[in-house]
Amino acid sequence: MVDYLEWIAAQRAAAVARGGKPLRDLPGSDGHQFPRVRRRKSGELVNPVTGEICEGCLTIKQLTDKLSVSSQQIRKILEQMGAVVHALTAREVSSVSTPGATKPRYERIAMVTEFGMEEGWVIPIKFSHQGRRTECVFVTTDGQAAVEEALQRERQNTPLGKVEAKQKVIRELLSEGHSQSSIARITGWPKQTVSRIAKSIKDGRFEASHFNAKVHSNT
Repeated sequence: MVDYLEWIAAQRAAAVARGGKPLRDLPGSDGHQFPRVRRRKSGELVNPVTGEICEGCLTIKQLTDKLSVSSQQIRKILEQMGAVVHALTAREVSSVSTPGATKPRYERIAMVTEFGMEEGWVIPIKFSHQGRRTECVFVTTDGQAAVEEALQRERQNTPLGKVEAKQKVIRELLSEGHSQSSIARITGWPKQTVSRIAKSIKDGRFEASHFNAKVHSNT
């Protein structure tokens, strides 16, 4: 059995090696205001599990703007990573049909997991907003890199569209020295289709990856 004090010392040493610092000057525990820590530099966040000081963190909204994807995609990837879970919560809102009365509104919100904090991917900031407890999820620089890698893998597994698949075949046949007439005979595609796509390849209009450019065609 591992001695508890030895385990604590090992955890502290590992956190210090990753850049962790002792937690001092922590905010009060009433949680009624957005938590602020004295003598911290602007932009610094403290991982509550490891004690590490993190910079460059982004909210999910800021990360969606940076990566030009939807917030649903970011939330889905963070959930697949085990960094967040989506919990069903309810809050009271004014009733439209009965003035003065309230009714529950249900919504799913992202909540940080301890695993996500241990991995250094996400940091939660909890505070009160309009009379209800709120958790804001911040994604660290390590978490941002992990999300980008997951997005890249997801895009690579996306099947090619019809036009892009034809473009891939025609490019390969052209590189083997086949003429456009030969390609039309081999593939059975109309000569005008082969000619148009071959011209597009030559002009470089299809050089972008298939998931960064959407091509429309009537062929």
